[in-house]
Amino acid sequence: MPTSPYYDSSGKRLPSVTQILSASWSKGDALIEWANREGLAGRSHTVARDIAADAGTASHSLVLERMGGPASVTGNISDDSMRKAQAAVYHAAPWLARVIIEPRIVEEALVSDSLGYGGTPDWYGIIDGKHVVVDIKTGKSIYPQHWVQLSAYTLLLRELGHPVDETLIVHLPTTLSGHAKTKSMSGDELLTHIEAWHAVHSLYKLQLTIGF
Repeated sequence: MPTSPYYDSSGKRLPSVTQILSASWSKGDALIEWANREGLAGRSHTVARDIAADAGTASHSLVLERMGGPASVTGNISDDSMRKAQAAVYHAAPWLARVIIEPRIVEEALVSDSLGYGGTPDWYGIIDGKHVVVDIKTGKSIYPQHWVQLSAYTLLLRELGHPVDETLIVHLPTTLSGHAKTKSMSGDELLTHIEAWHAVHSLYKLQLTIGF
């Protein structure tokens, strides 16, 4: 997934959506609980973390390839990580068979001078006639900040002339057990999360001002 810095039209470096979120929306408790579970199970949390990260990256690439993106699994991916990624693809297949998709933007860096940030949504296009921004998730659960992140991408896309009717999270298991879950957000619910993003972004800018 792209990790290049974002710059505005004058060459000034801009923060990313994930950078802004991480500065004011802590995931510390969840990470501590996860690391503790790994330790109690006799596993190194650093090894498990690296496998999960590689599997997540490969899952994104393989699923997005099937959604019209380029073939982009590169580098040394362990067999374990690739098995997890292929399981995610397996779970995505029934959903992809049920919908009609037209890709417009796949993992493309977006920047807005007026909004003052950049971001790279997983996928944007038309699904069953609606303009949708999609996030592929392979973690344990869907968290509130994921919807706020998608709201930030919604504003970026709209600012750049791309309509957005709804946001969608496709949550995929990385084992053969379980089922894919899809959840969408639109209307007043999406507006509420856009307001949450404005609040998070304002807090981030205040933190910069006071040197937090």
